[in-house]
Amino acid sequence: MKICLTGGTGFLGSRISRFFKQNGYEIHYITRNDLKGSLNGIADKIEGVDLLINLAGASILKKWTKAYKTEIYNSRIQTTQKIVEAFEMVKSKPPIVLSASAVGIYDEYEVHDEFSDHLASNFLADVCRDWEASIAPLAKANVRLAIIRLGVVLDKEEGALAKMLPSFKMGMGAVIGDGYQPFPFIHINDLLSVIWYIFKNPDSQGVYNLVAPQMVSNMEFSKTLGKKLKRPVWLRISTKVLRFMYGDGAMILTQGQKVKPQRLLELEFPFQFPDLDVALDDLLKR
Repeated sequence: MKICLTGGTGFLGSRISRFFKQNGYEIHYITRNDLKGSLNGIADKIEGVDLLINLAGASILKKWTKAYKTEIYNSRIQTTQKIVEAFEMVKSKPPIVLSASAVGIYDEYEVHDEFSDHLASNFLADVCRDWEASIAPLAKANVRLAIIRLGVVLDKEEGALAKMLPSFKMGMGAVIGDGYQPFPFIHINDLLSVIWYIFKNPDSQGVYNLVAPQMVSNMEFSKTLGKKLKRPVWLRISTKVLRFMYGDGAMILTQGQKVKPQRLLELEFPFQFPDLDVALDDLLKR
C-alpha cells in the first residue's frame, strides 16, 4: 500500500505522512529536486500508488514582497501543472487524488459552503482559484479528484497554535486588529480523519471545506485560548504593525472567512472536535 506526496516536508505533509505510515502505508515523496528534473522521474514516483496528495506550496505567513508573491504562486501552480503533465505518463494511475487549496478563496462577507460563488478578489483568492484550476484536468483522467479547502489547522506540535502558545503562556497573548474577523479552524486529528474518509469512500470527490462546524472570531479564539491557559489576553496587535511585518500578507491575519463544512455535515461525518472548547482541551492536555 503506497501513497505519493508533494509538500512532504511541511507541517501538514509531515503529519499526513506520519498518519499513513502508522496505517501501514509506504510513502513516496515528490521533492523539489524531482520537480526540477524530468517528468519521467515524477511519473515513476506516482506509478502504482493508491493515493496522490498534492500539498506543495511556499508558506503564506511571510512578508509578501513582489518576489515572494511570485514564489507563493509558482510553488503551487507551476508545481501542480508539472504533476498533471507527469500524471498523463503514468500507466497504473492512482484511483484518487487529493489536492490542497484554502478557504481564503472565499470573500470575508458571506457565509460559505462548498457551492458558494462569493469568491474574494485578492491575491490569495487568485492563487487558490488558479491552484484548483491547475489540478482540474485530472478529473477527466478517470480518477476521483478531491479539493480540500483548508482552514487554520490546530496542532500543538507545529503550525499556528504552536507558534502562539509561548506568548500566550507568558500572558502576552493578543487579539489581532478589532478581533471580529472570522477564524475558521480544524483540529489536526479531524483533518487526518477527513482525508482518510475521503480516501476510503468511493463516492467522495469534488470540493470539501476542511473546517470545524463551529464558527468563531479571532477574539473568541484568543480569549478562549487564554482562558484555557489561565492567562489574561489584554493586548491587541494593530493592523499597521502587521502590515509593516508582512506587507500585503497581513491580510492572512486581519481578514477571515465564515465557512461551513456543509458537505461533511450532510454526510454526517463524525467530527471529534466540532467546537473550539473541545479542540483546545484535547490539544492542551498533551
